[in-house]
Amino acid sequence: MELVITGHRVDVTDALRDYAEKKIGKVTRNVDGVIETQIELSVNRNPSVPDNQIVEVTLIAKGTVIRAEESSENMYASLDMVADKLERQIRRYRQKLNGHDRHHRQKVASLAPAEAATAVEAEEEEIQREIVPTRSFPVRVMSPDDAAAQLDLLGHNFIVFVNQFTEQVNVIYHRKDGNYGLIEPTS
Repeated sequence: MELVITGHRVDVTDALRDYAEKKIGKVTRNVDGVIETQIELSVNRNPSVPDNQIVEVTLIAKGTVIRAEESSENMYASLDMVADKLERQIRRYRQKLNGHDRHHRQKVASLAPAEAATAVEAEEEEIQREIVPTRSFPVRVMSPDDAAAQLDLLGHNFIVFVNQFTEQVNVIYHRKDGNYGLIEPTS
C-alpha cells in the first residue's frame, strides 16, 4: 500500500507525518486490496472560519474509493476525527458487502431486551440513505471551462457533460475551497 501525505499551505513535519501514518494506517490496515491512501493536510487562511485545519483522506482500493474530510482548530484533532469517520465508512461499506442487515436483525432478536434496545439505538444513529431519482437531462458536449461557466450560471453544485477534447463523460463541481473540481473517468 502506498501512503501519500501532502501539505497545502502547511509544513508537514516529521511528527505530523508519523501521527498521520499511525492513525490512518491503523484504520486502513484491515481493508483488503488497498492500492493507495492519499492524505492532504491544509490550512484555510480565512480568519472568519474557526475550523481551519483541514484533513482530507482518499482511500483507493480494488473496486472502490472511500473519501473523508474533517476540519478543526488543531491538525491532530482533525486527523483523529477523519480517522473515526473513515472507520465508520469502511464499516458501513463492509456491512453492505456482507449483507450485515439480515444477520444483525437475527443477532438483536437473540439479545436480552436491554441489550437489544442499546443495539437498536446504535443502529438508528446511522442514517439509512436511498437513491431517489429526481430528473433526467441531456448531456451536452463542451469544454471544462465552458462547463464551469455553465455551472456558475445555473447555480448548481455540479454539472455532467461530455468533454469535447476527450469525448468522455466528465463531472465538474464546486469545491469547499472555492475552486472547481473535475472528475474524469480512467480505464
